[in-house]
Amino acid sequence: MNQKAFLIFSIDDLLYALSVMDVKHIIRSVAITPLSDAPDLMTGILNMGGSFIPVIDIRRQFNLSPKALQVSDRFIIADACGYTIAFIADTIEGVVELSREPLFGDLLPADIVSSTLFPDIEKFIVGVSQFNNRTVLIYDINTLFPEEEIRLATEALTTNQIEEPA
Repeated sequence: MNQKAFLIFSIDDLLYALSVMDVKHIIRSVAITPLSDAPDLMTGILNMGGSFIPVIDIRRQFNLSPKALQVSDRFIIADACGYTIAFIADTIEGVVELSREPLFGDLLPADIVSSTLFPDIEKFIVGVSQFNNRTVLIYDINTLFPEEEIRLATEALTTNQIEEPA
């Protein structure tokens, strides 16, 4: 079996995983600064010690309903397509070794296999596994967040002329 370390996180009680190699930091929920004229996929920006990071709306990417930021939420700061981004997860389950099974194997529920629950899901998922007897969908961050969208979000930081604090 091919095992690899993954960060497991949840959104709306569903489990997702990313390679730990793509994750830089996990931080507690903080206020996000909205930007005018930001791309649709961008929620706002996060100021980390004077570095401004675009916050990408992963809920929109997963076609989930919007949700207000909660104190219990966590920001995952990661590398995607050569850029540093952040997105919000409901919880962090942990970093674990998972064996990545072929897509659409026995671990996936029938409604996901038939793509009725999440149309076009196969373009984002690179595998499935189990954690605590629950299905975990494994994503490649570079496919999950398209490079063009990340580039536009990063350019929005420049367009809005954000200045570092004095």
